[in-house]
Amino acid sequence: MASAPKLPWHPIPGSPSGTTCKVHLIQAGGLMIPYDRVFLPGPKQSSHTLSPDYDPSKSEKYYVPDYCFLVEHLPTGDHYIFDLGMRNDLENLPPLIKKDTLPVFTPYPKSPADILKKHGSPDQQPEKVKAVLFSHIHFDHVGDGAKAGFTNAELWVGPTTCTYARPGYPESEGAPVLSENFPTDGSRKIVEAYVSDERLKKDNDSRVGKVVQGKKEGKYEAVELRDVGDGGWIGLGSFDRAFDVFGDGSAYVIDAPGHSPGHQMLLVRVTASARLDTSASSSDKDSFVLLAGDCYHHPDLLKDPERTARPPYSKGSMHADPEVAVETIHRTQAFAHRDNVWVMAAHDFSVGEALRKGEKVIEGLILINDWQGKNWKPDTHS
Repeated sequence: MASAPKLPWHPIPGSPSGTTCKVHLIQAGGLMIPYDRVFLPGPKQSSHTLSPDYDPSKSEKYYVPDYCFLVEHLPTGDHYIFDLGMRNDLENLPPLIKKDTLPVFTPYPKSPADILKKHGSPDQQPEKVKAVLFSHIHFDHVGDGAKAGFTNAELWVGPTTCTYARPGYPESEGAPVLSENFPTDGSRKIVEAYVSDERLKKDNDSRVGKVVQGKKEGKYEAVELRDVGDGGWIGLGSFDRAFDVFGDGSAYVIDAPGHSPGHQMLLVRVTASARLDTSASSSDKDSFVLLAGDCYHHPDLLKDPERTARPPYSKGSMHADPEVAVETIHRTQAFAHRDNVWVMAAHDFSVGEALRKGEKVIEGLILINDWQGKNWKPDTHS
């Protein structure tokens, strides 16, 4: 196993009021993923995909869930949902996705809106959701763009997402995203988290200038850039950039690049100990879940991120910027090593095994706040 890079640890700030959020896991179907798209034989070892005889149609696949998370901000009672899974009407996806993606990643969609309508309380109905937080906007996370059920929700995306989302299909024939998912007519409130070029330069980040160029190309029509200021972006745990979503320490959006433009995570405080001390160290007795999106696609990669399939060791990768993605997995691994944090990626089947052993598909909503008390966190995540 390759040694992990040395990463700083920025203590998680304490919550002065002990504020938490309630988090429910929802399994919105699942999909099949080829092993050789995810793994190398060993750290930085060449894969058989480089062979001239490689036939991707014969690759062995494994089933993964497609998780979404309903988050209730307890002080206000407002509900948010992190990701939307896949749309049920796959035939209405962009041609590029139908042609190149669906044959590789066999999908089994299930609508989170339907799940909430069937299993949710009156306050958990999709029309009550205030905002959708997209970890990113690949087809298995963006759903139908929150049109079925989540009609009142704002759409919150990570830094530079709109440079990827626009122009969408059919304006751009080869686009991976539908134009109607992120309309330019102002019919939906779209909010993109913004990191200044000055901050990106300071962090040696390759996204410098992306938003400025995107504005020139008309990709930011009817988009609100959420500018928390350089002081609002703080170091959090092993990550360099995060901001306090509600201003009370109950949830933090984390800029987690590499997998796809705009990829972000959400760290949620799910329990808080009684305290007089509001210093950073006071969070050590609180518990958190880190909703990690598509940071990784198999729990074994939390053990050894360097086994992530990517060029030049493999023909392709699950990630747009593979080396940055591997660094992000290392940073996520540092959270996984904390006793009071459970990392939950969208396709991590070990999470479902811990919650409902032997059940391939989890029905309804599962409250996960007391994961620590119930000893649910699997060994793969520590």
